[in-house]
Amino acid sequence: MDETEVIRLAFIDVAIFSDSSIRGGILTTDIETRPYEFRATSPIKPTQLQQILYGGSLKDYVYNELICVPLVRATKEKLSVVLVKESYLLAMRPHVSVPVILVQDEHNQVLEGLKPLSLIFSSHKNFTNELSYAQTILIPIAQKHNLLEPFKRLELALTEVNRMGVGEKGKGA
Repeated sequence: MDETEVIRLAFIDVAIFSDSSIRGGILTTDIETRPYEFRATSPIKPTQLQQILYGGSLKDYVYNELICVPLVRATKEKLSVVLVKESYLLAMRPHVSVPVILVQDEHNQVLEGLKPLSLIFSSHKNFTNELSYAQTILIPIAQKHNLLEPFKRLELALTEVNRMGVGEKGKGA
């Protein structure tokens, strides 16, 4: 990692709402986890026909190809690493040019404001060589900040975007 390189973390997640719509969001931060950029998708509602035709591959297609990959490509900041908290989102990695890392708390505790005791970082099975690079960025940050907390902010922001109807036909922010 170049010493002059500006570190930008991207936290990305997908939410399903009570009306069955699916939205994704990306929160780009600095090393202090302060926001630089936030983007959310318009709601996606797979039709019954799409559910039938795609079957078990629908989730992977919608979450990764329709939501996550476009969000990563649309960011204005040059991303150092994309963080996800769900293993199925690692499937976006072959389609983007930045390392995608799964971050999990070994003890499954996401306590407000507290740093998890031990984080586990994982990568896409075809990109395991990126794990050590990502760890050189993430471990020092994780010693100062809870790397799972921005996912909570992202979840709340997606809920608010959905409540406001942003991106729905005839509605805006």
